[in-house]
Order: sequence, then C-alpha cells, then structure tokens
Amino acid sequence: MRFVQRKGADPLPLGDLPDWFSALLRARGIDTPEAAGAFLHPSLEDLHDPFLLEGMAETVRRLQKAAADGDPVLIWGDYDADGVCAASILLETLRETGARADVFIPSRHRDGYGLNADRIRELAGRYRLLITVDCGISAVAETALARELGLTVLLTDHHEPPEVLPEADAVMDPLLGSYPFPRLCGAGVALKITQALQGMDGVRKRLDLAAIATVADIVPLTGENRIIVREGLKALAETNRPGLRALMQLAGIQGPPRSEDLAFRIGPRINAAGRMGEADPALRLLTTRDEAEGAALARGLEENNRLRQEEERGILDAAREQIDADAQEPGNRILIARGEDWNPGLIGLAAGKICQQYHRPAIVLTLRDGAAVGSCRSVPGVHLYRLLSRCEDLLIRYGGHEQAAGITIDPALLPEFRRRMNRLIRESCGEDLFIPETEYDLALPFRSWTAERLSLLEKLEPTGCGNPPPAFLLANAAPQALRRVGRDGAHLKLRLADPEGTVIDGIAFGQGEEADRLGSRVDAVYHPVRNDFGGRIRIEAQTEALRDACPDPGLLALESREDGLRLLRERCLTDGELRQIYRLLRVRSFTSRRELAEAAGFTPVQIGTALTAFRDTRLIRVEEHPFSVTLLPPVPCRMSDSPLIRYLRSVLRLSDEAGS
Repeated sequence: MRFVQRKGADPLPLGDLPDWFSALLRARGIDTPEAAGAFLHPSLEDLHDPFLLEGMAETVRRLQKAAADGDPVLIWGDYDADGVCAASILLETLRETGARADVFIPSRHRDGYGLNADRIRELAGRYRLLITVDCGISAVAETALARELGLTVLLTDHHEPPEVLPEADAVMDPLLGSYPFPRLCGAGVALKITQALQGMDGVRKRLDLAAIATVADIVPLTGENRIIVREGLKALAETNRPGLRALMQLAGIQGPPRSEDLAFRIGPRINAAGRMGEADPALRLLTTRDEAEGAALARGLEENNRLRQEEERGILDAAREQIDADAQEPGNRILIARGEDWNPGLIGLAAGKICQQYHRPAIVLTLRDGAAVGSCRSVPGVHLYRLLSRCEDLLIRYGGHEQAAGITIDPALLPEFRRRMNRLIRESCGEDLFIPETEYDLALPFRSWTAERLSLLEKLEPTGCGNPPPAFLLANAAPQALRRVGRDGAHLKLRLADPEGTVIDGIAFGQGEEADRLGSRVDAVYHPVRNDFGGRIRIEAQTEALRDACPDPGLLALESREDGLRLLRERCLTDGELRQIYRLLRVRSFTSRRELAEAAGFTPVQIGTALTAFRDTRLIRVEEHPFSVTLLPPVPCRMSDSPLIRYLRSVLRLSDEAGS
C-alpha cells in the first residue's frame, strides 16, 4: 500500500481560515478566498439558469403543450437509483403542471438498459409524447422507431454523447453545448426541468430525491451537485415522503442524514429493487403519500436488499475461489470469474469488490443461453474501453468507459480473450498501476483534534466523489490492541499510540485481516470522527488504510513524487540478493559503502538497504567514520523482520522468498 499526499495541499491561508483548513481546500482546487466562500456556503440561488442547457427551451415548450392539450406523456426511466429518482422528480413535476403523465421503468432482467424497440411498439398507441430520463442519448434506432409510430420524443440524459445523436424532437444532455456545469446526474437534469417549469418552489420540493441520486450515481460533489446534495440532505431530514422516512428508519439512520448514508444505506436499498426484480416498488416508495403503503414498500425494499446481500456474497465467494489462484500467477493482470446463471444485476457489484481487493481489472460473467455476459471494473490508469476495443473481434458486444464496462462473449473465446487482454495491459500499463494507493491531505498530530476543529472540518460536507473526505496521516504509531469485530471478523477495532504518546481508539472497516499481518509499528490514513456515546465526547479515528510503518521520513516523502515508486523499487532487494551481499560481508572487509557496492554489483542505495536490514535483524554492527562492518553471532531471522524491508515490500507488494 502506497500513501501519497494529495497534490496542492499547500497551507497558505485563504482569508481568515486556518492554515491546515486552507490546505484542505487548496487540495480540492479551491485557491482564492472568494472560491472558498462559495464552496463553504453553497446556496440554491447559485444554481444556473436551466435554459442554458441545450435543448431545454424546446423540451419545456413541448411539455407545456402536451399538458395544455391533454396529451398523455410517458416518462421512460432506468432501474437504478438515479433513474428511479429522476423519473419520480419528473412525474411529480409534470402532474403538478397538469400533464397526464405515467412512468415506465424497464426490467433489467427482461428489457435491458435504455429504450427497447419491443416495449416502444407495445406502448406507442397509449401515449403522444415520450420523454426519457437518465437514458436515450445513444438510442438512434429506437428513437427513429418511436417517431415513426407517431410519438414526440424528448431525450434527457447525462451519459457521454455518441458522435451521431438520435434525431429526437429535443435532446438535452449537460455534456452537449456549453452548459456551465456538465457533470449532473440524470436526476439532476430532471431537477433542471423542474426548475424551468416551476422555479425554485418546485426545486425545493424535490431536492431530497435529487440528493439521493447524485450521491448514488457517483458524480462529482462540486458545483451544482454540491448545492443539490447539501440542501437535499437538509430536506431529507424533514422529508414528508412516508416511504423515505420508513426506509431511513429501517436503514438505521439516526439524526440528520449524511452523504455516506445516501451512498451506503439509502442508495443500495433503492437499487436493490431493480437488481433483484422490478424497480417499480422503489418508484412507488418515493412518490406515495400514504403512510401505510410507504411503510410496506420500505419493508419490501429492506427485504430485497437483504436478499441482494446474501446472493452477492454467494457470487463473490464463488468468484474469489476461481480468482485466488489467478491472482498469484506471475504476470496475470486481469481477473476473470464466471458462473452459471449468476444474477446479472449483481455481477457488477462483485466485479467492483474483486477489483478493489486485488487492485487489478476484474470481469465477472454470468453464463446464460450459450453466451457469457459480464461486468468489468478497472483500476485508475487501465482504460477498459480502449482495451476492449482492441478485442472487438472476440466480443459479441461491448460498451462502457474507462473504469467500468459490459461485455458479451462466446465462452469458447474466453481463454484467447484473457491472453490478449493480459498482453495489451502488459504492453500499455506500467507495473506501478497495480500497487494500491491511498491519498491523504496532511500529517497532523492526533492530539491537535478538538471539537471546534471537527466542527470546522464538517463544513467540507457533503463529501464523496470529487470532494473526498479529508484524510490524515498518522505515522509510526504503536498498536496497543487489534481485535477483529463484525460479521466473520471483517472489521478491525484498534487502539494505537502515536509517537507523542497520545492513545487513539478507532475502527478500520473491512480490514479485519490486518490484525494478523501488522508489525510493531504502523502508518495509518484516517478520518477523525466525533463519538458522543454516553454523553461523553471523544474523538476517534475511522481508519481508511493501515500498513507497516515507514522507518524513514525521507522515504515517506518519496512516495508522493511522480517517480517515487521507481526510487523505492530501486532500494528494494529480494531475499536472494540480500543473501548474496551477506555472504560477501562474511568473506571480505570493506572500507566504504561504495567499495562494497562495486564488489557486490549493486548501487550504494541498495547497499544501504541491505546494511539497514542486517542491522535491524542483529546480524551486523555498522560504523560509518571510518566505515566498518562487524559480523555478530548469527541468529535465526527473516529479512521481513526488518522494518525497512517490511515497509518496502508492503509498498511494492514484493513476495518474500525463503528467509536468509
């Protein structure tokens, strides 16, 4: 695990803000007092004019005409949280403006994503206008069919537009034209339609839905998205939607919701409906005004989510059994697992978790009707779509972007597909891309955290994509207690003592296995959190990453350099190389490190690593002025007993060879 300081975390004050807090803002691209004020105090008044969106004027005109003429309108949504929230926003808005509007959400399992020709033929006779949310930007043939069948077609989407756009009556996507904030989600685009039709009163009614979608769809929490989520969280705390209130209660959300509640509790429960079956119950939960119906629908989504978790665990366990051996194979850079009739709504989640665990591109496939349908996830720097495009002749179909994609392939071609993908990755991607990396903002003494400082830190909320939670480095701490907790010991309860003697309690989610791996000194990247349990305020560390401690601050500084991994790799030696240097020390004396380096055939830096490792394991004593090495009585040891070797191998993921 590599720990890297975020670029730009410069402690130059922004106005009256403290240096450390200014550094956090600068690391997020906020470098003037004016920008800091806008970021820390977002307002609905800062939302852009919706008519700056290309296609908005025509979309609004067509919708108003449909409402005035009494034409039935079909809103075509998507089965994920963004699509369901977007459809709910537009449904409520259009009905309030007098339109006869209904929603159709396709089935992930039966219809697939986006516009579907068979469904268009089935529905065309009942509606005069079709408007999409969160889909449609690539539906050239389906749009043409809908218009041939007499439908007015309005496309609203936020995905990457293709070179050739569908010939709809209006096309709206913030990535088209020159809209000032192009990173809205589908529900964000729907909210802009509400803003255009109803003004800010309509927007305020639907901020809760737009906030859920914005966080769940992992779009950057900057600009308009930051405003939507920050104000939407306030709206959620007082929502009058009985289904949402019941769902938050079942999800264990106590007090005002936070962005992580939307990401890890509300979003997954809404998504579970479409993953496990049909998304319509999620739509009804968001739009019902009936208390009893809302409570019943919430219980249904909660049960769906429980079943989703169980089925996902089964897929993940089976996939890991296939992948574990592949992950150990030298040079294998892509991990592929397949199973009979695995739920296609869950394989993407499994691929994401495998990618995260092994830090390599992962593909999980389900075999159905003679074809293998898969979801792909990647690590930063490994561009999935480009790689897949060079395997086009092996694939039935594919699509996606840099970090996520989908494929369909003949199972008989999987061995060749694996070979080619591995070759392409080796040719185009450096080894450094496969070393996990954790970013931190600053190294601050833990004792510096106070309730007042935490209150200032909370002004960065909501955090998430594009505005990461502030993270801090705790270096060279001594574990006093490490204990596995949670289901199957998945999490790690810890107590650390920092070099100043401050004792820190904390939790490391998903890192239970570290209890058996960590040495006597550790580095940690953490977020300070307030614990008010029992009426007593304590500050604890929610730990994002742990590793063996870096024994030298100079090495720690190297990690954040562009060439840091190369420099660290040059210092690292295998056990075989260390044995070679140790044997030379046993038969010859040397008057300088350079003389030893020339005789051994290594660089002076590598000789420095070896001498430190031998000294750490009590094999030698070193004097520098004048230089001399004294062999000590040999003791049983492994080179991994050296903090320096443990650190280098932890960062570079080198496997230990047999002990010296």
